Amino acid sequence: MASTRTARVLAAVAALPLAIVLMGGVAQADSGALAAGLSKAESNDGDAALIGSGAGLNLGNSTTTQQNANGSGATNNNNDASVIGSGLTPISQHNTNVSFGPLW
Repeated sequence: MASTRTARVLAAVAALPLAIVLMGGVAQADSGALAAGLSKAESNDGDAALIGSGAGLNLGNSTTTQQNANGSGATNNNNDASVIGSGLTPISQHNTNVSFGPLW
């Protein structure tokens, strides 16, 4: 009886790393050849103001988030910038257009 219980516990413990790997995946969108033209990756240029976001005089740890979506079929873009400390830290945030073409 004890050896069966021990075997079950060892099997459960051995399966934990596999379960973590299988459940800890990263979401990924496909806009390339496998999407068969059913997906679009586009960028609509727009400006998002940082009013009231905490940007400005920060004398410690600071995080500023810029979110922007505009235009027909636009999706929300999220740019984060974090600073630790009180030094002068210039941050440049911009989006880049990515175009997927046929592979063959």
